Amino acid sequence: MIDMHYDMLSVIYNCYLRNDFSYIESWIKNYNSDNVSGLIANLYFMNEEEMKEEMGKYYKEIDVVEMFKISTDLFKRYLPTTDILFSIEGSDYIKDENELEELYNLGLRNILLVWNNPNKYGSGNRDSYGLTEEGKSFLKKAIELGISIDVSHMNKNTFYDTINLVKEEISKGKNVKVIASHSNAYSLCNHKRNLDDEQLKALKEVNAIVGVVSYSAFVKDINASYKDLKDMYFKHINHIVSIMGIDNVGVSTDDMMFIRELFNDDHGKPIFNYETIKKDLIELLKEKYNDKEIEKLLYRNVYNKLF
Repeated sequence: MIDMHYDMLSVIYNCYLRNDFSYIESWIKNYNSDNVSGLIANLYFMNEEEMKEEMGKYYKEIDVVEMFKISTDLFKRYLPTTDILFSIEGSDYIKDENELEELYNLGLRNILLVWNNPNKYGSGNRDSYGLTEEGKSFLKKAIELGISIDVSHMNKNTFYDTINLVKEEISKGKNVKVIASHSNAYSLCNHKRNLDDEQLKALKEVNAIVGVVSYSAFVKDINASYKDLKDMYFKHINHIVSIMGIDNVGVSTDDMMFIRELFNDDHGKPIFNYETIKKDLIELLKEKYNDKEIEKLLYRNVYNKLF
């Protein structure tokens, strides 16, 4: 399977700061042809206060290019690069379009304009404004370079401004790749990070792919049982397929187990064990989908649209 959202670049960078790669060396056992064989490997950025709080004594002034180069170089050392897209979540610290192009030349292939907080390009769900003029220009540059546009984390105004911009670029003959790497159905779980049916329909219009995320907070009440969470995750997949179609849906984990290991914090329980996630998903999906459809959901759709 291809996991459409795992913060692996941030994990590797924090291991680098600690000079302790034991977490990576343990995790790498999960990365194989029988389990997770592809990733959208993500480097995330929060606002300055949150970055300082998380990184603690290792915090220093953010240099996106340096962090991206270090983490991707280490990634290539530890993991094969087959079916890998390097991603940045939260463009707050990317100075301008020139720096975006520099990151592209270093391997950046997916971009989330915002995390939860507002920035100079647009806003996540902590504010209500949409794309700024600088944000519109930034996204057009990303499209020109061939970077996929990831709408997860956008508030509704930023989301629809982005969809309208994408439609304009498509009308000019541009090849625009759009994804929502880790988002679920708002109608089933009213988390502000999830997508309502009208947003899902808008994504279908631009031939996007949605990564149905198994992070429990976006599926159901995090205090629900594992069985209830798995059942509801299955319902999220079915609902999004019913709107988007079988060819426009993938899966993602946004697995947060590293938070416990690296930052001694807890972000809720995972629905699936990452060591057996492909097997577990196949068991879940075969209740409704045939082998060809399961292959599309777990691998083929993402590969066809993004690789």
